[in-house]
Amino acid sequence: MTAISAMSTLHEDICTTAERKRAAMIILPLHMHQRVDGAFEMTRTEYCWVNKRVLQQAPCSVGILVDRGLGGTTRISASNVSCIITVLFFGGNDDREALAYGAYMAEHPGISLAVIRFLPGPSSEIVGIDITTSIKGSGGSTDELFLTKFKNKIPNDGSIRYEERVVRNSTEIIEAIREFSRCDLFVVGRMPNESQVTAKLNAQSNCPELGPVTSLLTSPEFSISTLFWWCNSIQQLQPNHLLLQRLLHRLQRKVRDH
Repeated sequence: MTAISAMSTLHEDICTTAERKRAAMIILPLHMHQRVDGAFEMTRTEYCWVNKRVLQQAPCSVGILVDRGLGGTTRISASNVSCIITVLFFGGNDDREALAYGAYMAEHPGISLAVIRFLPGPSSEIVGIDITTSIKGSGGSTDELFLTKFKNKIPNDGSIRYEERVVRNSTEIIEAIREFSRCDLFVVGRMPNESQVTAKLNAQSNCPELGPVTSLLTSPEFSISTLFWWCNSIQQLQPNHLLLQRLLHRLQRKVRDH
């Protein structure tokens, strides 16, 4: 569909349409322009304002798509798709949402998924990842329960790969991410759990609403041509809301089919 809206009410029209259509996610373009040197700069502040308002008022999850040179006008048929997707998992609602959508996309036979979970190592300079927060009666954290369900439903066809990386500082985080820089799409959460990724990442950005991981990926030091899909889960939804349950059930069916 095509709609014409005033800039001052564009966010309202987006959110109203999403609610009327019962959308699971709103996907917006990044409100910054990439320069020749790879850095991003703000060229139209009104688009930044629209994105901020959508994030505040959206009735569903919100994704921002960042194109660092991989996109184009070439159309590829669904049967010819060949794509590698990488999910960077630090923990939290947004990262679980990112993983759920990555798993959903991996249902396509032409898509391979790599899930990289970061854990703090001994003598870590990173403020500890909260993997001990328990849920009453569950015996584990929300992240642990979610990942356990995900790993139990990974098919045996090699289309999904799960890996854990122990990191002690921001340098090791950056090195680990670089190893997967040849993928076609990074899917990341906006805000990992508090204190999981700190200012030690030194991701300088004039757009703090992107979050620390996306700010790092869009920085000039990552001179890579790929897409980033940044996920912001709606706070009112529980980590195991119906969308995530549906995606996990689809993975389970895929395992049975193989």
